Amino acid sequence: MSILAMISLLAGGAIAGALNTLASSGSAITLPLLILLGIPPGIANGTNRLSVLLGSLSAVLSFQQTRSIPWKKTFRLSVPLAAGAILGAGFATQLNDNKIQMVINVAIGLALVVLVIGSKRFISKTSTNQQPESLYIAPALALVGFWTGFIVLDSATYMILALVMLGSMDVTQANPIKAVFLLIACMLSIPIFFLQGQIAWAPGIVLAIGSSAGSWWAARIAIQPWIKRWVYLLLVGIVILELTVMVAL
Repeated sequence: MSILAMISLLAGGAIAGALNTLASSGSAITLPLLILLGIPPGIANGTNRLSVLLGSLSAVLSFQQTRSIPWKKTFRLSVPLAAGAILGAGFATQLNDNKIQMVINVAIGLALVVLVIGSKRFISKTSTNQQPESLYIAPALALVGFWTGFIVLDSATYMILALVMLGSMDVTQANPIKAVFLLIACMLSIPIFFLQGQIAWAPGIVLAIGSSAGSWWAARIAIQPWIKRWVYLLLVGIVILELTVMVAL
């Protein structure tokens, strides 16, 4: 691995880690970067989990220092997500690159639609423990878990949307839980990709080191009340950029 490749992986990982912690779609940077460095798409999909794993672990440790994680609720909600992640990872190892690309395009478009429809609720919603969680949150998180195990890209977007729109919480509460969700999903999916020989360890570890640094910094501001509007705008901007790139390709 060249020095330039290592620097690119560290920088790309740091940016992606910050994006995943504050909003989503860090994989929109890391997946193309891995492929650009000559790693086949299927292996890049597995390798990318190392970055998300270490980045989410760093974010979780940072959130825990400020006692921002409601562990009891988080573990309860993580059960359907974990089951979905295992199924999604297994499914991903069986599909060819063309089919994976088609699913990515559809999912990104749907994410933008949901963000636009729920914009007011997403930004202005404040914590209200008096409101019960929606009955749909468990199946929604199972589907999110499946997608996270399958491709990771935009999974944090869907996690935030599910927690905010169905879980009776605001973005500042959802972000720490989202970090734990990503950690659990990656811990469960990485062994599946490893057994299929779909992880390139050297670039994956370098990418993960950068991701952990970016995630640690971002977690420090992710729980601030003023961050809600910026997280929403960041999510919308990222999704629009992704759609533009997909259409151009």
